[in-house]
Amino acid sequence: MTKNIRLAELHLSNFKGVKSFTLETGGESAKVYGDNATGKTTLFDAFTWLLFDKDSQNKKDFEIKTLSKDNKAVSGVEHEVSAVLLIDGKAVELKKVYSEKWTKKRGSAKQVFSGHTTDYYVNDVPVKKKEFTEKVNDIISEDIFKLITSPSYFNEQMKWQDRLNVLMEIGGAVTDDDVISKNKSLSKLQSILDEKSIDEQKRILAEKRKKITKLLEQFPVRIDEINRSIEDVTALNQEQLKEDLKAIQASIDDMEKEARSIKADAGADRKKRMLQLEGDLQQIKSDHDTERFQIVNEKKEAYYQAKNSLSQIKHQLDSLKTKKDHLTSFLSQTDKERVELREEWSKKNEETFEDHLTDCPTCGQALPEGQIQAAIEKFNLQKSESLERIVDKGKQLGIEYGNKQNELYEVDEKIQLLILEEKFTTAAVEKLKEDMEQAEASIAPITNNPTYRAKIEEIERIKSEIQSDEQETSGAVQSINEQIKEKQQEMTLIRNDLSRIDQAQKALNRINELKEEERKMADEYNEVEQQSFLIEEFIRTKMNLMEERINSKFKFARFKLFEEQVNGGFTETCETLYEGVPYSKGLNNAARINVGLDIINTLNEHYGISAPIFVDNSEAVTDLIEVNAQVISLIVSKPDKQLRVETDDNLLTVDCEVIA
Repeated sequence: MTKNIRLAELHLSNFKGVKSFTLETGGESAKVYGDNATGKTTLFDAFTWLLFDKDSQNKKDFEIKTLSKDNKAVSGVEHEVSAVLLIDGKAVELKKVYSEKWTKKRGSAKQVFSGHTTDYYVNDVPVKKKEFTEKVNDIISEDIFKLITSPSYFNEQMKWQDRLNVLMEIGGAVTDDDVISKNKSLSKLQSILDEKSIDEQKRILAEKRKKITKLLEQFPVRIDEINRSIEDVTALNQEQLKEDLKAIQASIDDMEKEARSIKADAGADRKKRMLQLEGDLQQIKSDHDTERFQIVNEKKEAYYQAKNSLSQIKHQLDSLKTKKDHLTSFLSQTDKERVELREEWSKKNEETFEDHLTDCPTCGQALPEGQIQAAIEKFNLQKSESLERIVDKGKQLGIEYGNKQNELYEVDEKIQLLILEEKFTTAAVEKLKEDMEQAEASIAPITNNPTYRAKIEEIERIKSEIQSDEQETSGAVQSINEQIKEKQQEMTLIRNDLSRIDQAQKALNRINELKEEERKMADEYNEVEQQSFLIEEFIRTKMNLMEERINSKFKFARFKLFEEQVNGGFTETCETLYEGVPYSKGLNNAARINVGLDIINTLNEHYGISAPIFVDNSEAVTDLIEVNAQVISLIVSKPDKQLRVETDDNLLTVDCEVIA
């Protein structure tokens, strides 16, 4: 069921130059005639300001007040707009009053302008702005109102993206299955998308195309660079060079073998004798060390055992001295306690009953004889017990003192014995150390051994003879080494040639690799292009299907939703067409109005609501299309210097004073 909103009455007071005007339509369509600047558009501005605080061009900061000839706002008057709306036949009155606010400052009788206030009324009942806004929104939302009350709003004030969103909402969603059923060749698109959206896959393919194109541009350059770096080695025979290298290496091996043979033959017997003599020297040293060990080791062992015993004695002596200190401290403390106990016993023993009270501490009278006798007995008992306790404690301390005293005597005896033992052991250690040093000094050095000296002298003589032999053979070996160096230089030249051949071959191989990579990259580029074409075909089909669905909802208006680019791609748009002519390119005013009304008809049906349509410059249209809403046509009429309203073929002349 469609919600029907009609304007029964619109009243303006001091609004944008209109001093007072009332538009009465009774809820029927009406035509408003007037010359330019007589206030036709102001009617629509007043209506939109009443509802949404904006003019008919969707501007919020327009001037509501009447302006004087010098373009200054006239002050001291209230600016009011009210309207009676028929909502499904039920009347609702809305009113707004815009007033200046004048206040007196403290200490001054003069009022000062301090801003503006706006008062709100619903059915003549004052309400707060929030309540007023909620009431208007309950009648119709601002977004829908703007769409269905002005034929030009959809095409001239909305962004094309917002227009597209509205049309998509009207046409309904076009699913991928709808598109594929329309064009079976798109069935493999799902596998290409791999659960990605069309836009995501387009961005992925665009990025791939960009990277591949960049790489493809680099391949010819890289191949050309390698080609220019390749050295001409066609005159070189790789196999022959390898054979020559092998032959030279064999010749070098033979010469090195000959040199080693010459060196080995020179002084071979002498070197053998050298090894034998060095073995003999090692044996003599070993025998000397064994003899020295047998003589000195026994002395060393006795010395270190005595030294260890001395360390143990010193350790025991230190421990006993520490213990003696502890015992001495204990005995001193015990002596002190025993003296204190004796003093305590004497003091307690001297106490008598006379030292205690025999009178009542409360009343001061003498205590009865029986109580005094009991007190004496109690005193004597407590004194006896205290003396006995002191004596027992003194006996216990005496026993402990005697035990510690005996222990101290034993410790002193041990200390004295250990001091004597330390003295004797120290003397023994010194004597053993002297014996050990004398034993070491008694062993003659190995150089005194005549056999050892003879072996050394023979070794020196043989070394001299070997050196003479090597000098004799060095000339022959040097000659061979010079021949080897020449052969090695030849090998270096051959290796350089082989390296040149190898580098050239590697460069050719790299060129082949780059060509293969280029081919694969070209195949990948073709695959990207095929997938891109499939996606563009999908978009084209989807857009065509969307256009068909959306256009089917309108009687006259048609919509172009995409444009094909020079590169074959598509870009979204939203261009309104009438009989093939774009709205923004050459469409006349009459056609624009009728196309706008056609769009409003569809929007009314889609949103389930209709509202008064204000058609400005309606004089350009000789025949408005039928609409399912109230139409208020604003017509330029030069003879009408005051607004003239016609409703239901009845001519009404309305006094509309416009302040110039």
